[in-house]
Amino acid sequence: MNPATLRMLPPQENSDGIPHLAGPASEARQVLAAHFLRGIDHILEIGGHLLPITAFLTHAPRSVTSIDPKTPPLEAEELNGRPCRVRHIARKFQQVEVDYEPGSYALVMLGCSLKPFGSQDAVGQRLLRLVDNARRVVLDYAPALDRAMDAVPQLLGRPGLTELCSFELVLKDPAIAASPYAARRLHVLERKFPLGHG
Repeated sequence: MNPATLRMLPPQENSDGIPHLAGPASEARQVLAAHFLRGIDHILEIGGHLLPITAFLTHAPRSVTSIDPKTPPLEAEELNGRPCRVRHIARKFQQVEVDYEPGSYALVMLGCSLKPFGSQDAVGQRLLRLVDNARRVVLDYAPALDRAMDAVPQLLGRPGLTELCSFELVLKDPAIAASPYAARRLHVLERKFPLGHG
């Protein structure tokens, strides 16, 4: 793909695997998340599925990495007309090493439904370190999903994280309205770092 075309692409239709998130209302989650990511240099997304946060970002981060087994692989060097290292990685997050300076990045997890991978827990030390070192965490989940309800309290309760805001969403487009996953919660959390970090 020509990196210059990335900013022109509309978000991909989400038709493989999670049809209830294929409707237009589900994109409200990405729009809200993108608003709270403005001004942060590095964006790390876990679980972008077929609709990574990248196409919704309006600022000029230095890098965007989206990790999900179903995310179509992509590498680009430009976003929104500006230099940006973009990587969409089709793997489990437990398989990918990332190295960010503490406080330099935001962590995004929309549709949080983490699963164990091999001998690694869904919410293990790798994920907790990412949460603990992120300047901002944006987390969306369906309370009706048991897997999410097992993981989310562990993430929201990390020491030093404060909640900036939260939203109760009810998605009513035909793709999701009849699903138990139409009711969503989105949390925006942040952590203060000393000056000079991030």
